[in-house]
Amino acid sequence: FNFMAGSLQQAEESRKAMTADIAHELRTPLAVQRANLEALQDGIYPLSADNLQPVLEQNRMLTRLVDDLRTLALADAGQLTLERAPTDLTGLLQGVIERFQPQANGQGVRLELEKAKTHLPLLNLDATRVEQILTNLLSNALRYTPQDGVIRVGVQGKGPEVDVTVHDSGPGIPEESLPFVFERFYRVDKARARAEGGSGLGLAIARQLARAHGGELSAANHPEGGAAFTL
Repeated sequence: FNFMAGSLQQAEESRKAMTADIAHELRTPLAVQRANLEALQDGIYPLSADNLQPVLEQNRMLTRLVDDLRTLALADAGQLTLERAPTDLTGLLQGVIERFQPQANGQGVRLELEKAKTHLPLLNLDATRVEQILTNLLSNALRYTPQDGVIRVGVQGKGPEVDVTVHDSGPGIPEESLPFVFERFYRVDKARARAEGGSGLGLAIARQLARAHGGELSAANHPEGGAAFTL
């Protein structure tokens, strides 16, 4: 009974904290939208495409946050459906890396794909959801990798399993933060992440999508430095 009471109290505290976090995340883009719309309405800003752009950007941020919360809610309820099909994982990785290449070049970061030494069979997975996992991992890696740094994406087969590792050359994850990086709304660097519009949901969603596939997503500090996420 003591254990049950403690678990219920912890669940209630987590619920309250998450509700507060959601309200906080919604408040900022809503306030920015309202301020810009009122300025346009009062004639302070002329009605132009340039002045509407900040409103559109904040609306996109809100849409992304709502979509992320919906994905997590479906995963929690066991209702997250996967559209599986035989997929070439190496080809999928190449496509995601190519999409991130312009951003990496702009930041002076080198993106490398280390392919498996042995031929990988087609995997029965939801390519869109796996791409979502990789997108979150690469976005996170680019956020913390300094100029002239490198991000290595490696894939290898281990018997019936396939591992994908995203290893950056950033500062790594503080040891006290490692147990919490997959918690919702958790930020290792709160001020920096918020300035870049991060909601703190990306890694939580990535892990849920990995588990929905019957896989796992883990984080560690690489022996050579930097953070390493393994799917």
